[in-house]
Amino acid sequence: MANNAYDRLPDDYGVFKQFCSNNHYVSLAKTLSSAVSTRDTAATMKRITHASNTYGHMGQLLIRDGVCYASFLQNSGSDGESHSSTTSEVVLAVFPLARVQAEDFDPDRDVVIRRLGGLGDSFAGQHASSIFKDNSMCFVGDELYILFSFVAEDGKSHMFRVKYDIRTGTFSEETMLQLSYKGVLYDFTDETLNLIYRDKGVLPNAKGLIELVSKWSEYNGEYYATGVTIELENNGFIVKTTDFKTMTLVDVPLFNTHGAAEIASYIFRDKLYVACRQNYGIPYLYLNAYDLQKGTWGREYKVPDGNVRPWFYSDGKDLYLMHTVEEYVRRYTNISRVLYCNFLGACSPIETIATLYDCGSYFAVCEYEGKPYFVCTKDTISFGELKIRSYPPKEVNDKLMRLLEL
Repeated sequence: MANNAYDRLPDDYGVFKQFCSNNHYVSLAKTLSSAVSTRDTAATMKRITHASNTYGHMGQLLIRDGVCYASFLQNSGSDGESHSSTTSEVVLAVFPLARVQAEDFDPDRDVVIRRLGGLGDSFAGQHASSIFKDNSMCFVGDELYILFSFVAEDGKSHMFRVKYDIRTGTFSEETMLQLSYKGVLYDFTDETLNLIYRDKGVLPNAKGLIELVSKWSEYNGEYYATGVTIELENNGFIVKTTDFKTMTLVDVPLFNTHGAAEIASYIFRDKLYVACRQNYGIPYLYLNAYDLQKGTWGREYKVPDGNVRPWFYSDGKDLYLMHTVEEYVRRYTNISRVLYCNFLGACSPIETIATLYDCGSYFAVCEYEGKPYFVCTKDTISFGELKIRSYPPKEVNDKLMRLLEL
């Protein structure tokens, strides 16, 4: 039986509903919150790439026992993330949290760079005919797993995994990933994703490098993440794993109709929250939640101006969504509280609390000892601490009226 309430919703459901919470009464408080959050966050930011590099992108961050582990793509040349770049490489940067917070921090001295690879390298028995691209990381106990992709000589994009020993500073166990679907094991490639899309009844548009760049979230002993391929619009995928060698397909987010880059995800209160960036020129991202106990989706919601890789983080009490709101210049990043409604009621499912100005884009946040730290793209790769302030609208408005003697 059809859900009549859903059936009555227009195609642009969600695009304008933020006006319920974003109005002139709260605008002054959000302006103040944005200005103070920008000032305090910007003051913590430090470049972590070495001086020889002119480009950095798609960073990830984990912190363990006071040591930061950041993986990202970097380039000492002038061709950025071009698939044919001979100077682009994926690396792991290791540095103490105390040093990066010190006034005399020097990345050339204080950051150890471990190279994973690039165009022309061999890895797990495969030869790379493209750059290494787009990584994700996860700690399982004391073992750090790093995942990334490249196009091999067979013309397919493959997913790979390597272990990093935090005690010895060495890599080991190079592995090409497999993907389990309906009990059958396949190589984790764009070709396999197309097989799945066909079976799901959607256009088999997976082509090119696989992006698996969301946060890995643990749930009942399994780790979940989301991804896409990056050359054509496609629906993306959700996978889970226990060993970071064999992935199992969880589902395909069918609402992600124009997704061509980056999906963020985070498990919170038995739900996998998913934010999907759309293709260039589409001025929103999709937000939805997958109920891990029921195996069902909620209603998707369109977040206005959702460009660049979104990201979720939590302070333990609330879940937050970050998304950069300019497609090309990328100066502004919204920080919004996710409100956990069923995405159908009168209110928006998110409440924007502050906007950061010129603090980078492509954020990846790691919560450590109660504080949210991040890496982001700002020409190269920068590290910082999110210092988000949220002022109560009534207090701000009352103070304004006193100031103006009204």
